Amino acid sequence: MAEIFDQNQQRAVELTSQYRAVMEQVGRTLWARPEVGLEEYHSAALLIDLFRREGFRVTAGIGGFPTGFVAEFGQGEPVAAILCEYDALPNLSTTNPGANGHGCGHNLFAAAAVGTALVLRDVLKEGTVSGTIRVYGTPGEENYASKAYYVNQGLMDDVDFSVGFHAHDENKVNYTVSAGTLTKSYTFHGKPAHAGNYPWLGNSALDAVELMNVACNYLREHVPTDVRIQYIITKGGDAPNIVPEIAQSLYVVRAACRATMDGVADRVDDCAHAAALATGCTVDIDYVDRTYNTVLLREYAELAQKHLDAVGAPAFTQEELENARQYGDGSGLHQQITPLPWAEGYQGGATDEGDVSWIMPHVSIYVSNVARNTPGHTLQMTAQGNCSAAYTAMETQVKAISTMILDLFEHPQMVETLKAAHEKKLAGDRYPKNPSYWPDPKAFLNCQGVEISGQEITADFSQLILLPESFSGQVTVEKDGAVAASFTGSGSASSQIPLAEGDSLTVVAVSDDGSRQLIGYWNL
Repeated sequence: MAEIFDQNQQRAVELTSQYRAVMEQVGRTLWARPEVGLEEYHSAALLIDLFRREGFRVTAGIGGFPTGFVAEFGQGEPVAAILCEYDALPNLSTTNPGANGHGCGHNLFAAAAVGTALVLRDVLKEGTVSGTIRVYGTPGEENYASKAYYVNQGLMDDVDFSVGFHAHDENKVNYTVSAGTLTKSYTFHGKPAHAGNYPWLGNSALDAVELMNVACNYLREHVPTDVRIQYIITKGGDAPNIVPEIAQSLYVVRAACRATMDGVADRVDDCAHAAALATGCTVDIDYVDRTYNTVLLREYAELAQKHLDAVGAPAFTQEELENARQYGDGSGLHQQITPLPWAEGYQGGATDEGDVSWIMPHVSIYVSNVARNTPGHTLQMTAQGNCSAAYTAMETQVKAISTMILDLFEHPQMVETLKAAHEKKLAGDRYPKNPSYWPDPKAFLNCQGVEISGQEITADFSQLILLPESFSGQVTVEKDGAVAASFTGSGSASSQIPLAEGDSLTVVAVSDDGSRQLIGYWNL
């Protein structure tokens, strides 16, 4: 380790071990209170408060996400993005059956991001190296892809490179492309009729849905092998004896590259139009969501591999090794460093890290937080995400990533080399940014701490989870930018503007200095 690490990097290695307790506290706290995507209010509040206490410049409620944030320390270039996820999954609790659980290890993702940021902050404070670290808190990776919104809105435009920290069953640098995904909703409109007496007078929207599905199933033979076409029927009608007037399906197209994904999605649209024509129906096609495939850089992966090799495999205790044998395939924890493959791999899963990788060099270092062949999104994954071994592995991850970032801070020419390689890899292709790409307020829960009944609005400051500690200012409830009510403390007020069913209101903390933080939505 000492052979390739300079004084700053050696210092980062030492600090990582010192911060293990903090990382464990973060990871275990998130694990004990798992919140699914767009509902991570307590998780976000924990992380935001921690970064503020640790001297980071924090902007919360970014990108239209109440639980999104960015925490920054340092100054000047290069600028490093440390990605931070903290959403859980439904029905994956090992302590409360049917409740949420961290079955994808995002509690560990957040803990590693915190540890890396604190290590780098301490090294930067010593003044021997300069640069800016920026932690992006990214809600809803599993269900809403907030990173894609950040990228579209330009919130990461001045970042030079980024890193990610996923839990895994192997110690390696990720060199596998994740799929791009495109999700659309297809709503067919027909004509109702009595299905027993006069079916010929109707046009079945459900027939159209099923014909589209049949056409898409035949299409599978004529697409590249990396493509996946997946669907569910979300509405099939109201009763079997009524010819369905409205039926709906939800489709996801996955592929290893954007161009293939878009081309197949166009053919799926053709299947929908054909099904509508065949059944005498019409169809509405609505865009729902998109994530892009990951762009991998050999040069960046090799740099990450160099630092992971230098740090070495996790130093598991005998107790940790024995405990892990009850999970996965029974072979226990991975105790080596996997060499970097010669060629890129591919897997059909998707992540909004892909969107980030289209606008900057990006790499992820995985470590064996869980036993070999533990399937993700399972109770086994949840159980191991709070074990001691998960944090022992995390120390390796944080050491490798923090020393790698310091290497780039100390050698800005390496950053320029990575950015040039990124441009070459894109070969003129570009991420199609849409600055108005904004999350739908109706996707969020109504803000806890606010109640609206008719024209009466009530605020309870003690229940406003994301309200900053020692807050001084006003909380406003707004409709389309106009203030419906404002509060300097808990209380009730009549709306200053008319409110109606279907309205979406924003809840904003306005500090005395005029700064604004989105802390929630309310949908009437």
